[in-house]
Amino acid sequence: MKGNGLKIVRIIVSLAVFFATTLLWVCYGPAVARYMAWATKIQIFPMAMALSVTMAAFWVLAAWLFGRIYCSSVCPLGTWFDIVGAVGRHSRKGTLRDYHYSPALNRWRYGSLLLVLACFIGEVTIVPALVDPYSIYGQAAVNLMKPCWGYACNLISRLGEMTGLWHFGQVRIITAGVFYTALSGAILLSVSIPAWLYGRTYCNSICPIGTVLGMCSRQSLWHIDIDTDVCTNCRKCEHVCKASCINMDDHVVDGSRCVNCFDCLAVCPDDAIFYRITRKQLSLPMMQRINPPGVNATASCASAETTSYNPTKQNDNETIS
Repeated sequence: MKGNGLKIVRIIVSLAVFFATTLLWVCYGPAVARYMAWATKIQIFPMAMALSVTMAAFWVLAAWLFGRIYCSSVCPLGTWFDIVGAVGRHSRKGTLRDYHYSPALNRWRYGSLLLVLACFIGEVTIVPALVDPYSIYGQAAVNLMKPCWGYACNLISRLGEMTGLWHFGQVRIITAGVFYTALSGAILLSVSIPAWLYGRTYCNSICPIGTVLGMCSRQSLWHIDIDTDVCTNCRKCEHVCKASCINMDDHVVDGSRCVNCFDCLAVCPDDAIFYRITRKQLSLPMMQRINPPGVNATASCASAETTSYNPTKQNDNETIS
């Protein structure tokens, strides 16, 4: 499947999971919870908290085989980041829209993971809940979106009663305390600002789920690969990489941070970047010294003169050099 096809499939799946998860959190009717419960069952953190290792093992295996497809299509906060990042990127003009490669913040990544593991061992669940992507989005949906959804439903119900066009009961609006509402808003805002400016910064710097999956996807079977014999170094793939993991100076993609959005495949004008099992075998060796223009000709002439002229000893006391 070509890059555009992979990107379209990723967008469809991510939006389906995102809206199912959102409806599960904000709707008041039991029917929605019954039909949308699958959106929770495919998430890593809720299953881990329920001591179900099956889903966690499934996504670890999927990361080893296909890369971080969980982060690109199943994580609701990741889809939220993509929406926020797309709006932020298109609101900027010129080269400010472009993303750029940046080295991995390994101290932040592994430090956050070690902190979460220590809290799990110590049975302190508040810290993992504050950094887990599913928990962050779930708290924001319940504390911020659900009351708004309730007010909207009641307003529509009143309009129906006034016009006589439809009839359905009003809902009892559930609101959280001021502290929890403010905390949910502050956390969502703090993780959304980097997404607005830089893309998936949180996913590759703080998120413990992303770090674990990144450790598995570093050498995944299916991966993003660059054909350096075809690449013209236009850097369009780097400029759309929301994970900032495409290093075009070395033509290397950091598989531990790639979230498999496939934007790079869709934007490449030279068809030089692929999602495949094999790795490109270079037809031209890299890391070789390249002389500046004009140096080769000068060096060749100098070499020819040296070869054709051999110093000879004229006598015992004189040597021509």
